Amino acid sequence: MTTKDPIEFCPAAACAAAIVRLEGFGAQVARLLTEAKLAHSPDLMSQLEAIAEELMLAADDARDRLSKAEAVSSAGAMAQLLAAIRDVRVRDDAERERAKDLEAKAVRFLGAADLYDASFCNTLSQTRLGRRRCTPAAHEEAQLVS
Repeated sequence: MTTKDPIEFCPAAACAAAIVRLEGFGAQVARLLTEAKLAHSPDLMSQLEAIAEELMLAADDARDRLSKAEAVSSAGAMAQLLAAIRDVRVRDDAERERAKDLEAKAVRFLGAADLYDASFCNTLSQTRLGRRRCTPAAHEEAQLVS
């Protein structure tokens, strides 16, 4: 049986779909938490806070799975690139490293599918996709000179 839905056969797209679902549930819990605060229900508030924390941890776990998954569709590769953008915006070292992994995997798939022009993408993103812009020694040297 074949499918045309990329989420059904692409591990990266499936991970991205899980992230979207978990974040949607998190948003619903946040709305319920606001209502519980208005109703002055401390027991319900503590339960909802625990659920919100579990959803946040599950979404972060799904992001880790996405960074390890191989894209087998352009939808999966695009999901990895979008997740990389999100991780870079968080400005946390762990997320920044995960963003590099996501970007490299997406570029590898897109390159193999002839959907990627390296010079155009490097110019557009201002990065060396999938690689560090400078080595740690060169980075330390640059800081000493500054």
